[in-house]
Amino acid sequence: MSNNLDKKQIEVLETAVIAARGNEDVTELINALTQLGQAQLSTGNVPNALTQFEEGLELAQAAGDKLLEGRMWGYRGICLMKLGNSHFAQIALYKSHNLAKELDNKPLLIDALTQLGTLQMDSGQSAKAISKLEQAMGLALASNDQPRTMHLAGKLGNLFLSLSSLEKAVEYFSLALQAANELDQQYAACSYKLSIGQAYLTNEQYDTARELFEEALALAGELESPPAEMSVLSSLMRTHIGIGNSRMVLLYADSALGLARNLGDESAEIGNLNLLSAYLIKQGQFKKLPTYLQRGLEIATANEDWEWQLTMQDRLGLTHYQLGQFPEAQAAYEAALETAMQLQDPEAAAYLYGRLGAVLAEQDQMADATKAATQALKLGREQENWSLVGEQQILLAFASVEQSDVSQAIDYCQQAIATFQQTGDGDQLAKAKTLLAELEHLAAPV
Repeated sequence: MSNNLDKKQIEVLETAVIAARGNEDVTELINALTQLGQAQLSTGNVPNALTQFEEGLELAQAAGDKLLEGRMWGYRGICLMKLGNSHFAQIALYKSHNLAKELDNKPLLIDALTQLGTLQMDSGQSAKAISKLEQAMGLALASNDQPRTMHLAGKLGNLFLSLSSLEKAVEYFSLALQAANELDQQYAACSYKLSIGQAYLTNEQYDTARELFEEALALAGELESPPAEMSVLSSLMRTHIGIGNSRMVLLYADSALGLARNLGDESAEIGNLNLLSAYLIKQGQFKKLPTYLQRGLEIATANEDWEWQLTMQDRLGLTHYQLGQFPEAQAAYEAALETAMQLQDPEAAAYLYGRLGAVLAEQDQMADATKAATQALKLGREQENWSLVGEQQILLAFASVEQSDVSQAIDYCQQAIATFQQTGDGDQLAKAKTLLAELEHLAAPV
């Protein structure tokens, strides 16, 4: 529906440009081109938008209208930023900036500084970005320009949050929230409440974050905005993960997952499934996991996302193993191994061969377990994953005992002791030494 509306809107604006060409009013034509360019920009058609703004720029320069020229340079810079041409984008934005200073036009100057700050932020020049954005903020505050103040405060909040400067992030998000309330922009207010909560959550101030998220959830409900509700529910899930309240984690997770599924937002859904499954594994709550992991695998498979497939298959293998469902664990690990091969990820393959060997050993399939452990041992050495190497040496020691080859078991156990001495893993070293003593006793003549 929205695509049809966008298309209809574009057609109306194209008609307005055609009509403006028939008149002799250059300003009218520039404004028509600007509106068409803005609409195309909002729908992602950046090349066509750039075409409109470049024509408007030529017309403004020919007419000697410096204000319109400054605006067109700004729009040209925005388009070039979106197209990844940062060098020419910066040139265009500085032209807009210089014209704004010449004309002493505060709104145009604020916009130019904002876009220059955004460009520097995107290119990792955080200090320069902060300087430009705070300069723009000062001008917006001095001009009592609330919409620009709100926009800039939000940008600065996000920038400081990304830099883990949490006090500054909260300061700017709070300023943005105040402006949103004064402008009665309730969707923006909900977003900024959520952002402030994110800053407190990052700082592990869970009670404060929870209160803010609950306020944001109530506001999202009043606004009847399912996407906003989904974002807040996800944040509440993460907050209760931090608190360690499993009941509330599941409550908010199920609500967030249901909304994501209804909205068709599979990216949000699998992201929440990832957080939830990792938490439940850490808590040892394996009985609840298969349904969530199967849904995650379903999304990953439908989208041919190998990385997510590998994550879900691996966790399914671990879950079934912990539940004593060894055939299911074996199937999951074998599928995960195929995915790891597709990704050409030898480190993951080494780990998965190790897990598969353990599952096969649980099913007394010692010949196959030995093959899997041997392959894990080989790959583990290649990847210099000595912890994995030691685990496989122990597994091979047990397999050798099962196959009545005690001398080979002793050899593997001695190798494991040397490996764990190298890694400094005291617990595993002690277990390996205990096993060696048992094996040597077994091998001693009667």
